[in-house]
Amino acid sequence: MRTTDLQDLLETVERIRGDIHPDLDARFLAAVIRAEEENPEDDAEAVRVIELALRAVLSAEERA
Repeated sequence: MRTTDLQDLLETVERIRGDIHPDLDARFLAAVIRAEEENPEDDAEAVRVIELALRAVLSAEERA
C-alpha cells in the first residue's frame, strides 16, 4: 500500500472511530492498520504485533 493510501485509511478510520466509538484508543487502531500493512504475508507476525499493542492499551488503562 502506498503511503498516501495508508494515510487516507488512517484518517478514515480515525473519523469513524471519533463518530462511533470515541472511547477506542486511536493509537491501537493505528497500530492494527500498520501491523497489517507491514506484514501482509505474515499473519502470525501481524497478530503478534497487534497483541502487543492491545496489551499496551490495556496496561495503560489499568494504570489510569
